[in-house]
Amino acid sequence: MLTRRLLVLFVPMCLLAIPAAAPAQDRTVTAIGTGIARVKPGDRHDNASIRRAVDRATSRALPRPIADAKRDASSLAASYRLTLGDVISVAETLPSPFGGFGYAEAEGPFGPGRYCGQIRRSVIRRIDGRRRRVVRSRRICTFPRQVSQSVTVTYAAGPLQ
Repeated sequence: MLTRRLLVLFVPMCLLAIPAAAPAQDRTVTAIGTGIARVKPGDRHDNASIRRAVDRATSRALPRPIADAKRDASSLAASYRLTLGDVISVAETLPSPFGGFGYAEAEGPFGPGRYCGQIRRSVIRRIDGRRRRVVRSRRICTFPRQVSQSVTVTYAAGPLQ
């Protein structure tokens, strides 16, 4: 008898706790686009030239992922019988940790914007019949061969008319 009373009280409380059916969500289509541009410095041994080339490649690579995302979003929307509307949001997507340069392309191997620097290497040499550790130093310049940009674009979507 007690369990029946608890059940009679418990079931209506549970029903009150369930939220009413939510109205239909606004439809959106989200797509990711990627753009790649090659880095071509005028002088491969000059840090300023390399930095300008990386900046140019980054600016060349940015419009490509936006166009790529729009093409993919259009294809997705068409397959679900939707039409694309206005852009709701655009976000830069982090590069993949499994390939290419990540943030190193902007940072540089020797610090932010520094693509040239001194490296030191310790080698063992025989001097006067004894083995001695000698430190060799040389200047090198290293830079990414390409720059990649990725963006996620969310579009409003409506029914096909």
